Amino acid sequence: MRGRKLVFSMYHEASEQNGYGMKGAMDVKLVICTVIFAYCLAHGFARCSKYGQRSPKACGRTLTAYRGEVKSPGYPHAYPPAVRDVDRVCTWIIAVPEGRGVKITLPRYNLNYDSKEDQYDELQIFSDGACNDKVSSYIGNDTETTVINVPTNMACVRFVRRASENIGHNGFTLSYEVISATGECGANQTVLLVTSDEGYIYSPGYPSSSYPQGLDCTWLIQTDPEQIITVTFLDFQLSYTTSCDYATDFVQIGNNNDTYDFKYCASNKPERFESSGNQVWLSFQTGRWTNKGFWLKYQTLGRPLAADPMNSGLSRSGGAAGTDNGLTGEAPSDAGKRTSSTGEQPKSRASKLQSPFLALSLMLFTLCFQYVYL
Repeated sequence: MRGRKLVFSMYHEASEQNGYGMKGAMDVKLVICTVIFAYCLAHGFARCSKYGQRSPKACGRTLTAYRGEVKSPGYPHAYPPAVRDVDRVCTWIIAVPEGRGVKITLPRYNLNYDSKEDQYDELQIFSDGACNDKVSSYIGNDTETTVINVPTNMACVRFVRRASENIGHNGFTLSYEVISATGECGANQTVLLVTSDEGYIYSPGYPSSSYPQGLDCTWLIQTDPEQIITVTFLDFQLSYTTSCDYATDFVQIGNNNDTYDFKYCASNKPERFESSGNQVWLSFQTGRWTNKGFWLKYQTLGRPLAADPMNSGLSRSGGAAGTDNGLTGEAPSDAGKRTSSTGEQPKSRASKLQSPFLALSLMLFTLCFQYVYL
C-alpha cells in the first residue's frame, strides 16, 4: 500500500514538472511570435507610409465620353501640394464630335489661397483644346452651383497648384455633358429646324471669326405641344448703330415669323425670352458690316430633360450617335493607355490591403499561432 502511494506521488510530481515545462515552452514560442509579428507589422507600415509619400503621377487626361466627371487630386479629401514642377498644372481636355457643345456644372470648390505670400491655387476653364480662350477662372471657395457654357466641341479644364502646402482645402469636382450646338445658317429664307431639348445656336463664324456679310438666316426651335422654350443670349456683339430701325445687322426673336416680338442690334444683350407656345422663331440678317456675332442657349421646359443624351439622342430628329461610358469620362479607347490620376483614390478598404508587406505580416502571424499550438 505504501509502495502504491509512493509511485503515485512520483508520477504526480513528474506530471506537474512536465506540465510546467510545456507551458514554459509555449510561452517562449508566443513571445518569439509576438516579436516577429510586431517587427513585420512595423516594417510593413513603414514601407506603406513611404509608398504613400512618393511623388504623385501627373494628373489630367483627355475625355471623349458624352458625359463625365473631373475631380481634383484626392477629392473629397484635401489635395496634396505639387511636389514637382510637372505636377503643378493638371489639364483635362474634353473632346467631342463636331456640331456639339459642352455644358459644365461646378457645384462647389474650395481652393487654397494665401494672400500674405500671394500664392493661390486656381481652376481655369477654356473653350478650346489648346487652353487659350479662357471662359472663366476660380480661386478661393464658393458653395454656389455654377454652370459654364462652352459653344464649341472642345473644352479645357486646368487646375493650377501654386501654394507650397495645403491643409483642409479639398479642391473641386465638376461634371460635364454634351449638348447640341449649331452654327449653320438657314440662308436664302431656308428655315433651319432645331428640335433638341437643349442646346446652343451661334452665328456663322462664332467665336473664332466675324460673321459674313449679306446673311439672311432663320431658325425654328420646336418642341412638344405641352412644352415651352426659353432662350438666353450668352454673347451678343453686332455692328454699331445708333438705332435698330436703321440697322443692317440685327436679330429678331418671337413666337411666330410673321410678327417677331423683339428686334436687337449693336451690342445690347437681349433679355431672356420665354415662348408662349412650343415654337421660337429666330432671324439674323447682316449688311456690309461684320462683327463677332451672337451665341445663345435654348432649353425646353414642362417635363424633365432626357437623363442620358447618348441613349435618347441629342436631338429628337436622331442626330446624335456615340457610345456612353457612364460617368467616368472615359472613352473605350482611353481605357488601356491613360495615365492614372492622383485624384483616383481606392474605393474600398480591400484595395488598400494589396501591400505585400502587410499581407506577409498577417501570414507570419498565422503561422506563428499554428506553431504555438502544434
